Amino acid sequence: MKNMLRNTLVSIACLTAMTLVHGKEVPPGTLLNSGSIDGLLGDTLDGKTIKSLLTEKMEWLIRNKGLAMKLAHAKPIVVDPLWHETNKKNSGTASYDAKTRSVVGWKGGVPFTNIDLKDPAAGDKVTWNERYANLEGYAWHEPKMIALLVDLDKGVERIQHWSAKRTIMSGRIGQGAGSATIGDGTIFSKSLLYLTHPIDIKGIGLYMIRYMDPNKMDDKWVYINQFRRTKRVSGGGWMDPLGGGVDWLVEDLNVWDGLPHWYPSVKLIGKRSLLVVANAAQPPIDESKPANSSEQQPYHDIKNPPYFNTMNSFEPREVYEVEVIPSEEHPYGKRIVWIDAELYQPFYSEIYDKKGEFFKTILYERSPYVGKDGFKGYAPIQGAVIDFKRKHASVWGANWFGNEPDISDKTITLEALERYSGR
Repeated sequence: MKNMLRNTLVSIACLTAMTLVHGKEVPPGTLLNSGSIDGLLGDTLDGKTIKSLLTEKMEWLIRNKGLAMKLAHAKPIVVDPLWHETNKKNSGTASYDAKTRSVVGWKGGVPFTNIDLKDPAAGDKVTWNERYANLEGYAWHEPKMIALLVDLDKGVERIQHWSAKRTIMSGRIGQGAGSATIGDGTIFSKSLLYLTHPIDIKGIGLYMIRYMDPNKMDDKWVYINQFRRTKRVSGGGWMDPLGGGVDWLVEDLNVWDGLPHWYPSVKLIGKRSLLVVANAAQPPIDESKPANSSEQQPYHDIKNPPYFNTMNSFEPREVYEVEVIPSEEHPYGKRIVWIDAELYQPFYSEIYDKKGEFFKTILYERSPYVGKDGFKGYAPIQGAVIDFKRKHASVWGANWFGNEPDISDKTITLEALERYSGR
């Protein structure tokens, strides 16, 4: 009898210990914030502990900087079968040139379908997959991107409207894409980005050409409306501020838009699960609200400190963790990027200065979309760039239209930049 009682007590103790170690599964809608984090770290979401789904800095941001996350179960992301077919069709056609750290023989889709975590070039390969995955479509348009410039202590201080367009000229995917390559095959993409509001900075714009040749830097032209003229900028302009007072560098667009061989080191740290916003609600801009007001962004909590939190839910996604070391002249000392391991879309980045001190984070929220030609893609529609040294953030949302038939290499030109920006 004593032995039975002792064994029962031991069993209960073991079960209690296991419960304390593994915790309970949290229900959808649970809010992870500074008040709840201590009680939730040992609990699980989709069988993974909350602590394991956070980076060290995410946990620090929750405890110290007001970051809050509404939790949800992971939801499958369905993209167009054509994308999967293109990846399969072109599998093995691309190779990695270690000398130039670039892709050779790429014809479309994801260049490297099998990533070996032990491969010294794995970081470069994951990055090239991100650049060429092309789930955003071959011709996309953001007619209105609202950027709220936020003081982390006081709230929204200014509202800006931007417009962006891009056409992909090599590796095009979509029912309406026509040929996979248009032009002579030397250009990867052409892009336009320009301010439309407020009046005092309206007209600042950027026209960019990205080439297929790894040794050729991007061409960039800046239009300055105050002077009514266009100026060509150096190939290193990708590390310059975007302009207009926002918190992006040019390379911070889409979390990280640089090419791997522009940096001395791009290293794959590993593969893990991370909390990200992978199914953001749409539309991110509410046109029924007063024009030029912060109320037009319904999915950002801009009424409560720290004024950058999203109302969308975070869910676990498997991601690659990539460490990027820029050159000496770059304003950043190190960047860590987390890139989806299935779709190769970047969700999150933590940035450090030259002294190794953490000062900036970029969080993009993505969502499936259906293009004008029926293509099922995946795109960024909302996010935040937060500079903790400046105590400042740029919180944005954009209506996204993929595979627009009116956008092409003939409509995205330097003349178009001057026409749109000069209005």
